[in-house]
Amino acid sequence: MARWLQVVVLAVLAGTVLPAVLAACSGDLARWRSVRLAVALVARVRRSRPHPVADVVPLRRPIEQVGADLRRLHTSFHRGGMRFAKYEGCRLAYDRVLAEAADMAGETHLLEVLGPGAELDHERDRVEVVLRRHGMLPPLAA
Repeated sequence: MARWLQVVVLAVLAGTVLPAVLAACSGDLARWRSVRLAVALVARVRRSRPHPVADVVPLRRPIEQVGADLRRLHTSFHRGGMRFAKYEGCRLAYDRVLAEAADMAGETHLLEVLGPGAELDHERDRVEVVLRRHGMLPPLAA
């Protein structure tokens, strides 16, 4: 197997080095031939490299989109007079986006761990204050 590999390496070297040596020895056309050889070699190497098959997919949504969702759900969550089902759906969506924004800001939170109740309400208030400091939520009205 090693002998076969040596033969292949020698054949590749002979196919690339020998034309370069001949182009260098031919006089005035040496520059043109060596450039042509280099271009052909680069093209051959580029064709032999595998192209990526999968598209690059971002791991997170853009921060602009998260900020827009956060502001929209913030106003809808803090608006009163909703029925329980609508309030609960809005709370779940707001908590998810709030947790996503906190992750993007690098802040720890317990929004996805705590169940509904006073502890979750306190954690939500704490995360809102942190995100206000980061500029992701509008400041409180005076």
